[in-house]
Amino acid sequence: MPKHWKVVAVVAVATLLSGTTAFAQGWSGPGGPRYGMGGGAFGWRILRAVGLSDDQKAQIRQVYMQHRPQLQALRNQLMTAQGQLRDKLYSTTPPTAADLGSIGQLRDQLAQERLAIALAIRNVLTADQLAKAAQIRQQLKDLRQQQRNLLNPTS
Repeated sequence: MPKHWKVVAVVAVATLLSGTTAFAQGWSGPGGPRYGMGGGAFGWRILRAVGLSDDQKAQIRQVYMQHRPQLQALRNQLMTAQGQLRDKLYSTTPPTAADLGSIGQLRDQLAQERLAIALAIRNVLTADQLAKAAQIRQQLKDLRQQQRNLLNPTS
């Protein structure tokens, strides 16, 4: 393999790893610590904007507490696997497809856990709150598109 291809491969893997780390770290939910929701369907800011009752807030906190051990375990496993892959990039033992496969499996498991959390939260919300959350989400998407249009004019 020519030398420049090795550099391209290292840059590609480093880019992949930085993206998975950010994805796995998640967002700050109720109670402050990171709970691994990423850019999930129900960001805490949107939840606050829909007008949760105290009972709903308690139910949502309970959802996070129930899922927290599994999220932490998966995040730790992912960080370990990514660290091992980075170590292999600089060692005499090159990374293999199996190394990337284990990282992919862990990312999939994290995504499944986040989906379970989102579905549990969705079950706590009323129909009106879900409609308001959808409206807020759409407005945020529209604002992001407006920002892209302003910063990247086509003319």
